[in-house]
Amino acid sequence: MTHVPYPYNQIKARQYFFVSVGRQRIAKVAEFLPLGRSNSFNLAFGDLRPDGSIDDKNVSNNGDIRKVLTTVIEILRQFTESEPDAMIYIEGSTVERTRLYTRILTTYYPLFSMEFSIVGIIDRENKKEPVLFEIKSDVEYFAFLIKRIN
Repeated sequence: MTHVPYPYNQIKARQYFFVSVGRQRIAKVAEFLPLGRSNSFNLAFGDLRPDGSIDDKNVSNNGDIRKVLTTVIEILRQFTESEPDAMIYIEGSTVERTRLYTRILTTYYPLFSMEFSIVGIIDRENKKEPVLFEIKSDVEYFAFLIKRIN
């Protein structure tokens, strides 16, 4: 992505914090949560709640989505540089968010594909199935697996 990311801080081993500055100031968190399989992580992302949890359903409409997503991508880069064998699972908290992620991956695929392998997860007959991510596909992806190319 060609946008400049927000400054961010790593606040725990796998948790990163930054502030979205648009119509208002909104604290954001990206966290890599272990999935139970070696080197597999779920990327949780959203607004930081007062209790420290992540609200991944809030639609803030803060006017800075490109800068926010650029920041999350930079965090993904940093995390996978320190954990080069990590497989990152990304699923939107809603169908609309997953579609947004699909559009982002499609738009920036030439750039992403130089650093990451991307697999789409589809729902075929109520079974989750990994397929190669294709930018010119009408397939509706359920989620994504992203791994740094070593």
